[in-house]
Amino acid sequence: MCVGAVSAQEAPPETALPPEVSESTARMLAEALRAAHAGPSSLIRVSLETDEPIVLAGREVWVRFSVTNQTDQLVTLRVPEVDPAPADAPSMGLPLAHVFSGENFSSLAILDKYGDIFGRELSVPPSGKAPEVQLAPRGSVGLTVDLTKYYPILRGNGVFTLTWHPYDGQVVSEPLTITILAEQEATILTDFGKMRMHFYYDKAPHHVANFVELINMRFYDQLPFNRIVPGGIIQGGDPRGDRRGVRPDGKRLEAEFSDIPFERGTVGMARSMQDPDSASCQFFITLARQPSFDGKQTAFAHLVGEESFRTLDKIAAVPTDANDRPTRPVYIRAISLENIPQREWDVPDAPASGVSGRSPATQPASAMGPALSGDSSPTGARSTEQPPAQERP
Repeated sequence: MCVGAVSAQEAPPETALPPEVSESTARMLAEALRAAHAGPSSLIRVSLETDEPIVLAGREVWVRFSVTNQTDQLVTLRVPEVDPAPADAPSMGLPLAHVFSGENFSSLAILDKYGDIFGRELSVPPSGKAPEVQLAPRGSVGLTVDLTKYYPILRGNGVFTLTWHPYDGQVVSEPLTITILAEQEATILTDFGKMRMHFYYDKAPHHVANFVELINMRFYDQLPFNRIVPGGIIQGGDPRGDRRGVRPDGKRLEAEFSDIPFERGTVGMARSMQDPDSASCQFFITLARQPSFDGKQTAFAHLVGEESFRTLDKIAAVPTDANDRPTRPVYIRAISLENIPQREWDVPDAPASGVSGRSPATQPASAMGPALSGDSSPTGARSTEQPPAQERP
């Protein structure tokens, strides 16, 4: 059976088998007949996969192109309109010529959020003969490609839906969505000053994308920092004000724990104590080193610049009640985003805390934690085993 230059044939006629043929042999013969006369979409499945569906603009966009044999028969893959060359070895991967085996040697159709389609005009014909691939029964073969080398549109930010149309478009993959983020920094404006943060795109891409989306929605404007734990954290972004608030659509995030240590100025997303995949919109900023958070909370950003830490210290010095609620409002007036022209930057060490007011207490980090009530300790509880958590509605 061959896929590529050979078109699908009509279904075979019914064939009478001798009575002495066993049932298992009859099934094998029937499968062989169906496969021999089937179209490519019945023989093979093509797919696109990526380990990084969210990528920072300017970085490589790696996508794996895979072909899977859906039959119990050997299938030969050939590039249409090109003389085949024998396979180099049984263990070969998918040749690049097969990736670009669509109509006019195209590969992908790329749909942007505005409905415009790109990529079909790109033609990458092989320089000579194209290797054929012998695909074992139920076997698969693939190739991982940096798409930015072929599709410049994927070097900029946006949300793109990719479909693969190989072998003259006789088969089509399921769509794959890639989100490419512009490298940005966020600035939190408060009545106490500004706090500027850089994002950990590589370590927590989904949390960064969620935070950026909420900023663009102006979700955080006029919400307060409603929890201050001396020497621990400040916490804000709760639309309800009772530490139970979530995004308007109820969306939750899977944890993206990493090796980033929670130093002074680290920004994390509050979550339920019982559910690591419950973060939504409430975030916290650490006031001192919190080793008990490491590997148990998602760090998605960090403060930069002396002004940011002076503002952090001023907010940390606001008096609180017994439940860690500030006795005077501490509002997030707005959060803005600004593109960063360079891809890398030097992060200065956090200046030592020294703003006048209440000094950070040497309180165990586990005794406080960004919390949403419900499945966490009561607000203001000082259990030494309590991790950072948001309270569940």
